[in-house]
Amino acid sequence: MAGGHGRWESVMPLLIKVPRTKDSASYPAMLNVLNRRQTAVQRALRRTGLAGYEPMTQAALLALADRAPQEFAFYDIGAHIGLYAALIDTVFYAKQPRTYAFEPTPEIAQVAQSLARSNELTFSVIEAALSDGEGMATLYLSDKSETSNSLNSDFRQHAHAVEVRLTTVDAFADQVHVDPYVLKIDVETHEPAVLRGAMATIERSRPWIVCEILRDGDHDAVGKVLHDLAALGYAFHPLTDRFPWPTARPGDLRLMTGLGARDWLLAPSAVDKGLTDDVARWLVAIGQCDQTTNCLVDAGQPLPDGWNAAPAAKRAVIPSQRGLLDRVTRRAGR
Repeated sequence: MAGGHGRWESVMPLLIKVPRTKDSASYPAMLNVLNRRQTAVQRALRRTGLAGYEPMTQAALLALADRAPQEFAFYDIGAHIGLYAALIDTVFYAKQPRTYAFEPTPEIAQVAQSLARSNELTFSVIEAALSDGEGMATLYLSDKSETSNSLNSDFRQHAHAVEVRLTTVDAFADQVHVDPYVLKIDVETHEPAVLRGAMATIERSRPWIVCEILRDGDHDAVGKVLHDLAALGYAFHPLTDRFPWPTARPGDLRLMTGLGARDWLLAPSAVDKGLTDDVARWLVAIGQCDQTTNCLVDAGQPLPDGWNAAPAAKRAVIPSQRGLLDRVTRRAGR
């Protein structure tokens, strides 16, 4: 229900600016994240825009998607409200990506579904946790924040839990017949199990992987799965705020997690200067999407006309994106 009164628009909606480089194709200038207070991610976006929300992770994912072929697949594992899935679908709509957002927390998965509908995006929300087996498991709901919900009972203090469906990357990829070009994994110390459940897919399709590796995780479990990936020719780079990123060995975890990078790039091939230059360009664009570029809408009020239209100058100079431009025109009610 873009531009209208969707489910969350009546509860203090928030529009955030979408990053754009000088080479970007035509796509909507803003993303409706539905509510400025409901979840920790939405509250963070209210305070800082995209500029203050994991900018290096955003930039790495956008740079990798830039390089991806037409109709590439993106698996957003631990998607929360689906922010990264929404960014990939919005920015690279012309490539027709196949995007899957995996979120096991029922209420948060519902928000992700509403976000996709409200922005007329095509990513699929899979209400399931990823692991190294299939079935059911207990998801522990963090007392601190829903961003810290985990299958690991020791990760955060919790008073509540919920039973959730489990699957694996390998089982899901076989089911949908779509291998990922990019995997993003952020599952609060359960990452080794997700990677173990993805090994057949990784060996077959060699995706780029952006994976959270926390200082307080199980370094032995992480190190073992990184050894397995190293045997497949993968290299490991903590996503620090300086280029070139350091290269780590599986045995370097305790040292490397002290560098301040929560997310790592698990790379199936060499990280060349072209990729880091692309990341740097996206970082600049993300830095321009700060709190001052947010659009706050009063509760119960309609969203501004044309809020999700592409900038006019870009529409005029990219005639090859006719299908996208027609869709943008329909959205803006022109």
